[in-house]
Amino acid sequence: MKVLHVGEYVKGGVATYLHTLFSGETPDDIDDYLVLSHPMSEKRWELPSSKVYYYPYARTLLNIPRAMVRIWRVICQVEPDILMVHSTWAGVFVRFPYLFLPKGKKKIIYNAHGWAFLRETSLRNKKIYALVEKLLSYVTDCIINVSDYEQNAAIAFGIPSKKMLRIYNGADVLGAVPAVEILGFDPDKINLLFVGRLDRQKGLDWLLEQFHYNVSRQDVHLYVIGDSVVQDQKISVSDDRVTFLGWVDYQQIDGYYSICDALIMPSRWEAFGLTAVEAMRNGTPVIASNRGALPELVHKNQSGWLFELDDGGKSLQEILDSLDKSSLINMGKNARTLYEAEFTANKMRKALFSTYYKVAKE
Repeated sequence: MKVLHVGEYVKGGVATYLHTLFSGETPDDIDDYLVLSHPMSEKRWELPSSKVYYYPYARTLLNIPRAMVRIWRVICQVEPDILMVHSTWAGVFVRFPYLFLPKGKKKIIYNAHGWAFLRETSLRNKKIYALVEKLLSYVTDCIINVSDYEQNAAIAFGIPSKKMLRIYNGADVLGAVPAVEILGFDPDKINLLFVGRLDRQKGLDWLLEQFHYNVSRQDVHLYVIGDSVVQDQKISVSDDRVTFLGWVDYQQIDGYYSICDALIMPSRWEAFGLTAVEAMRNGTPVIASNRGALPELVHKNQSGWLFELDDGGKSLQEILDSLDKSSLINMGKNARTLYEAEFTANKMRKALFSTYYKVAKE
């Protein structure tokens, strides 16, 4: 069974998802291929180079038909049994032509990795995005949602429920955690870690504003890992309690989770929130906004804490004021237990492989 994975900008969460999928044990009868854009995608993959294809691309209207043609050529060359499509724009590139052309025997599985109509935009735009997704769903054999939140919202926006299923993202069980050193790191402080893109969705601007105006504890330090992916957004702050570490390779990220006391996620919206799972895998509790799917991942006062974004930072301040090393360690143990029960990569891969077989037979 040939499975061709199709992406657009494959960096960050989507890249981590694919790394997790490719790095595990794959059934002998499943043969993975990958096509993605450059230069805005990662270059190192677990697949043989002969099975990875790149198409030149930047996100402009002029490049959309070019991307469709280039992906179409790869599809014709590989002749896959299943097209596994990742993210909104890749979903358009692959599925739009099949509204007018015969699909043949190949099957299409689509994972939006976060619906466009759940992003922070106008109701008019949300309805347009939902209409496009509903139209494209007619040539889609299966739609994977990464959380109950995402799936329930898709049903509410009119995406056919009979084509959808929920498969949580997962992260592999750790081997040896890489040792990392951070200049000036003080283990006696409450060390928080932010991991994500420097864009509005991830809420770093909101968090830095809280540090500037509302976070009073001087023994709390924030470390920021991330970079701009789509937007040319650079964030800086003149606060000695904040340190920017830049983009960190995913193979090193666990070293940072393991030495920090908690992950903090001030996201404005999240279809899933893979960094929360990565943190819990390391026995690191999560302090998160109560937006999107995060309450599914972070069990309040068990594996972490949830705060409001719309209360002027009051609930976050209360959480930070209550933190001590003992409570963080206990929460971390609970977080690891939750990870093992719900969010291992093996659980995700088995569900996905089962979906391949089921869709291929239909």
